Amino acid sequence: MQQIRWGMIGCGSVTEVKSGPGFQKAEGSSLVAVMRRNGDLAADYARRHGVPKYYDDAQALIEDREVDAIYIATPPNSHYDYVLRAAASGKPVYCEKPMGLNAEQSRKMVEACEEAGVPLFCAYYRRALPKYLQVKKLIDSGSLGPVRSVHILMQQTIKEEDSTNGGPWRVNPEISGGGKFHDVGSHALDLIDWLLGPIAEANGEGVNQSRTYRADDMVYGRFRTESGVAGTGQWCFNTYKDEDRTEILFEKGKLTYSVLDIAAPLLLETEAKVQSIGVSAPPMHVAQPLIQTVVNHLLGKGICESTGESALRTDIILEKLTGKA
Repeated sequence: MQQIRWGMIGCGSVTEVKSGPGFQKAEGSSLVAVMRRNGDLAADYARRHGVPKYYDDAQALIEDREVDAIYIATPPNSHYDYVLRAAASGKPVYCEKPMGLNAEQSRKMVEACEEAGVPLFCAYYRRALPKYLQVKKLIDSGSLGPVRSVHILMQQTIKEEDSTNGGPWRVNPEISGGGKFHDVGSHALDLIDWLLGPIAEANGEGVNQSRTYRADDMVYGRFRTESGVAGTGQWCFNTYKDEDRTEILFEKGKLTYSVLDIAAPLLLETEAKVQSIGVSAPPMHVAQPLIQTVVNHLLGKGICESTGESALRTDIILEKLTGKA
């Protein structure tokens, strides 16, 4: 096989620029079919993006013989069903994050793909972006000595749409699995898993302070990686400003980066100086570099580390930090 032909389930906003075109532009990859329950909207997406086929039925897309692999771009409440269906058809799956509504769903998704003998990947695309590759290179170089601890702070104001008609689907636990902690906080935890190794233990509490919507808007807790790095985190989505920073404390310095601002510079502090380190500009289609690693993996040309197993680890920690495990 020289090319992976993708079928995409879901044509929402995440697919317009972030991910969808990446399947067309990655080397050895093409997007050949899309599906949306509203057939007219599926047809419109296909026309605008130059995709030859469109469906209003997911099973029809999954069973299309010209589709080699499935990209699931729907909200989390349908991930479980679509992953199991794709696995039953023997087709590899690339799923948006967080992977399941809960860790138990994610575990069953991993098991289903293992039993079917098909790879399962998850769309934590920051793992492949230049900025975070630069962070990983600095950590792995050992130039700052061993890592001692890490602290994550993420805070955001309450947005107007948060209080309109119950808020967007991302703050509806029945659709998203939680609130904004699950939506954007998961990126911070996945990066820790990748940069510092899997998290071995965690505990915390999720609370709804503002009552703007039904999901938790504050999560705080502690964790420890398998390698012994101590960690704390606070995710508060009802404060006076938008800010996020992850601080990694080493024996010989401190590295600070933003999770959500993928173009912001890194800040490196040592006893001798404080240095702002510029990063390469992110690509137009931010998921494309990770998509390329998935395609390379499927073609036997490389390894993608953002797998169902790594996403399951993050989903487990999401539950533990909210006190729901």
